[in-house]
Amino acid sequence: AGQASARSLTIAHTGTPGNSVYEFFDVFAKELEKRSNGSLTGQVHPSGELGGDDQLLQQVGIGTIDVTSVATSNMGAMTNAYLWTDLPYVFASRSHADAIFADPQISKTLDEEVQAAAGTKVLGYIQVGGYRMLENTKRELKTPADSAGLKFRATASPIDIATIKAWGGLPTPVAWAETFTAVQQGVVDGLNLQPSWTFLTGFGQTIKYATRNKAIMAFHVVQMNIDLWNSLSPDEQKAVMEAAHAAQDAANKFDAKTEADFIEKLKKQGVKIYEPTDDELAEWRK
Repeated sequence: AGQASARSLTIAHTGTPGNSVYEFFDVFAKELEKRSNGSLTGQVHPSGELGGDDQLLQQVGIGTIDVTSVATSNMGAMTNAYLWTDLPYVFASRSHADAIFADPQISKTLDEEVQAAAGTKVLGYIQVGGYRMLENTKRELKTPADSAGLKFRATASPIDIATIKAWGGLPTPVAWAETFTAVQQGVVDGLNLQPSWTFLTGFGQTIKYATRNKAIMAFHVVQMNIDLWNSLSPDEQKAVMEAAHAAQDAANKFDAKTEADFIEKLKKQGVKIYEPTDDELAEWRK
């Protein structure tokens, strides 16, 4: 009888094997079935099978898929609730980021804004690659003064452009699909990117220097269609949140470990990764 009444949820995401987003949903589907005693199961579609972030956000809002995750930067298509997460030095550490998103007032405010704008219920936050590194092909960057005159790839975000300007660099908007070629051909001298993506996308073979100035982190927002959420029983809602919390913990621990692994891989490729001193970090923050 329990199996006959089980509800299968369509889960879609853009994570690939070895990525924290993929890890989250692998754990989430298993925990969901276990914690709901089989009343809820998940059919997971990974690696962008059902679309990119923008498409998945639209689909979960209208209910053609049930659960997804979307990068905070891509949530801007629906809401400006997460623009602050792109500001430099908002997050002092991974544990600090967890504490910020878990704060009851912050969590409630974000949940309400996202529900009103996107029609979804926020289930959790996945760390995706840790801090970005300021990377280039020209020279080691110990302080912002070393960035003067270097052209860095920027997104269209005014926050991204202003951050690079504040560090003395020359922001140059380049579409992501064209960025590797732009660095390779010297159209830009570098970019701001996490260690994992630097390695996985091949930049480790082109970039010569990277500075871990610990300014900006990246996250995915896990969310469920709000009508589906409201249709669940209190016990099922409790099971969903418990599964999401367990998956978030597993994914974020996985992400921290793999960040260290990718840094070592980049060093073996010949990338010189610089760790600023406390005084130098203070200059980047200022």
